[in-house]
Amino acid sequence: MSALVVVVVGLALPGLLPALAVAGWSALVVFLAPVIGAVMAAVAAEIELGIGGSLVPDYTAVAVVVNVAVIAWWVKARRVASAPETWPGWAWSVLAVPVVIGGLVAVPLSALRESLFGWDANSIWTTHALMVYGGHQELLTGLRNAAYQFTNPDYPPLVPAAGALAFKFHGLTDLHLEVDMTVLVSACGLGVVAMGIVAVADHLAAGSGARWPARVVAVAAGGAICVVGFAVSGVFAVEGYADLVWAAFGVGAVIWGLVLPRSPRALGVAWICAAAASLTKNEGLATALIIIVLIALRYRPLSLPGPKARRWAERAVFVLVPALPGLIWAGIIRLIGVHDAFFKSTSGETTLARATATIAGMAEHMHIAPLALGVALAGSLFLRADRQRAGLANPVWLWICWLGSLAVIFGTYLIGDLEIHNWLATSVNRVTIFAQVVLYTDIAVWMVIAAEGAFGRAPAGADREPPSAGEHLPEVVDGPREPLAQ
Repeated sequence: MSALVVVVVGLALPGLLPALAVAGWSALVVFLAPVIGAVMAAVAAEIELGIGGSLVPDYTAVAVVVNVAVIAWWVKARRVASAPETWPGWAWSVLAVPVVIGGLVAVPLSALRESLFGWDANSIWTTHALMVYGGHQELLTGLRNAAYQFTNPDYPPLVPAAGALAFKFHGLTDLHLEVDMTVLVSACGLGVVAMGIVAVADHLAAGSGARWPARVVAVAAGGAICVVGFAVSGVFAVEGYADLVWAAFGVGAVIWGLVLPRSPRALGVAWICAAAASLTKNEGLATALIIIVLIALRYRPLSLPGPKARRWAERAVFVLVPALPGLIWAGIIRLIGVHDAFFKSTSGETTLARATATIAGMAEHMHIAPLALGVALAGSLFLRADRQRAGLANPVWLWICWLGSLAVIFGTYLIGDLEIHNWLATSVNRVTIFAQVVLYTDIAVWMVIAAEGAFGRAPAGADREPPSAGEHLPEVVDGPREPLAQ
């Protein structure tokens, strides 16, 4: 309960106006606002380390700047009277909230009754949170401590910042607060994913006139993906590990940026999730960069007409805006001379031996891949028109993210210097969480499309209805709507 108070008061309230500016009147705000608050807390931790001060003043300054900017944008755009706009399908999004919350608490609720601490939760995340709690000098000294280098002190600050904020609220009497905060932030990330699945049904309804069947399936799938997220993460999700946190944010960026139709709102949610993933773990940063680049190419395709220099400048902006917070942390951490524990020397094992062991270890956690591939192929064959009418993206975008994330993990194991078998045994089940959840999400999307196709298919030749006012992209996308085969 103490951690929930911090999530609501410490993260969600400062993130409420920015969430409304992005999501409008939609239940997505329930989950997006704490994510925005967590990103602002992580930026505050960057300021604490790079410039000075302590978390609360820095966090307050960041929150004030962001909220004032949102208000100024509303005033300048003359949107105060009508903003935030109501998102199509908002009533169903509200009905989805209890189902999604039920899915989120189904796995961790009983486990959280025990004071569980995982190894990384103890040696990395709670310790980092205590450093952030202590202020600039304690954070700088702690991360530079030579005795502490074995626990990857270069990890980004989102999870420690959220934990430190909880300690600022309630003191240091209960260190398990940091674990609780990690679980709740994970839940918020999965909630954003779930609401993305619900939004798929909204766009299908606009394209074909489907009513409740697809929406019911979408709501059920949204709740199920929350259960799946915690289930594939196992005990690590409730012991304070940050792997599910970045994975949930990464999948959120994929579904909002590379699945749902292009719009300023979807782009904003995707950018927020990508920034959050990049601020959570190093592999989150690498995967987020892949997602961000793909989003830039989707919103500014290479075939888009116009001056090439301008188009490439736009793509650069699309990459830099969401990537900047994570890149700033990576820059600061190296400026102060801190590095991770994986690449300090050259491994004595052969490249072939490491590659063979890594492929076998990763394959053990990719049992969902053949099923997901079969569903994607069948869906592309039989549900192509339904997906096109809704304006949903080519599923290849999602699969490129999946391959890219696995390539990052594979490359890390291949060139790292730790003994490969022990390294795989202690980490491969966690670093593949994103790859698993993103495939389950793809299956969920196809299930919703199949329900729409079975119960609400439009007559032959029917076109998709025009998008609502909130979906027009005169300033964001001026290219043609992408076909499934593009």
